[in-house]
Amino acid sequence: MWNFLMALFVGSAIGSRRTAQRLVRPILVLFIIGVLIAGFVYACVVFRAANERSHSPHVHAHSSQ
Repeated sequence: MWNFLMALFVGSAIGSRRTAQRLVRPILVLFIIGVLIAGFVYACVVFRAANERSHSPHVHAHSSQ
Protein backbone atom coordinates (compact mmCIF):
# COMPACT_ATOMS: atom_id res chain seq x y z
CA MET A 1 0.00 0.00 0.00
CA TRP A 2 2.81 2.43 0.84
CA ASN A 3 4.44 1.76 -2.53
CA PHE A 4 1.18 2.56 -4.32
CA LEU A 5 0.69 5.81 -2.37
CA MET A 6 4.27 6.90 -2.94
CA ALA A 7 4.03 6.11 -6.63
CA LEU A 8 0.79 8.07 -6.80
CA PHE A 9 1.93 11.19 -4.92
CA VAL A 10 5.67 11.29 -5.52
CA GLY A 11 6.21 9.34 -8.71
CA SER A 12 7.50 5.86 -9.34
CA ALA A 13 11.12 6.98 -9.83
CA ILE A 14 11.32 8.68 -6.42
CA GLY A 15 8.98 6.26 -4.64
CA SER A 16 11.48 3.43 -4.81
CA ARG A 17 14.27 5.34 -3.05
CA ARG A 18 14.84 4.80 0.64
CA THR A 19 15.13 8.51 1.45
CA ALA A 20 11.80 9.21 -0.24
CA GLN A 21 10.16 6.48 1.80
CA ARG A 22 11.51 7.96 5.03
CA LEU A 23 10.26 11.40 4.02
CA VAL A 24 6.91 10.66 2.41
CA ARG A 25 5.56 8.07 4.86
CA PRO A 26 5.52 10.43 7.89
CA ILE A 27 4.04 13.20 5.77
CA LEU A 28 1.20 10.92 4.63
CA VAL A 29 0.60 9.70 8.17
CA LEU A 30 0.47 13.27 9.50
CA PHE A 31 -1.89 14.27 6.70
CA ILE A 32 -4.25 11.38 7.44
CA ILE A 33 -4.18 12.13 11.18
CA GLY A 34 -4.90 15.80 10.43
CA VAL A 35 -7.86 14.89 8.25
CA LEU A 36 -9.26 12.65 11.00
CA ILE A 37 -8.87 15.36 13.66
CA ALA A 38 -10.46 17.99 11.40
CA GLY A 39 -13.36 15.64 10.66
CA PHE A 40 -13.87 14.97 14.38
CA VAL A 41 -13.89 18.69 15.20
CA TYR A 42 -16.32 19.40 12.35
CA ALA A 43 -18.65 16.61 13.48
CA CYS A 44 -18.61 17.93 17.07
CA VAL A 45 -19.48 21.46 15.90
CA VAL A 46 -22.30 20.22 13.66
CA PHE A 47 -23.78 17.96 16.34
CA ARG A 48 -23.61 20.72 18.96
CA ALA A 49 -25.38 23.16 16.60
CA ALA A 50 -28.07 20.59 15.83
CA ASN A 51 -28.50 19.86 19.52
CA GLU A 52 -28.91 23.56 20.39
CA ARG A 53 -31.48 24.06 17.63
CA SER A 54 -33.56 21.15 18.86
CA HIS A 55 -34.14 22.70 22.31
CA SER A 56 -37.29 24.77 22.75
CA PRO A 57 -36.69 28.42 23.65
CA HIS A 58 -37.12 29.44 27.29
CA VAL A 59 -38.96 32.66 26.43
CA HIS A 60 -42.32 32.18 24.78
CA ALA A 61 -43.21 34.25 21.75
CA HIS A 62 -46.55 35.41 23.20
CA SER A 63 -48.24 35.37 26.58
CA SER A 64 -51.81 34.44 27.49
CA GLN A 65 -52.48 37.52 29.68
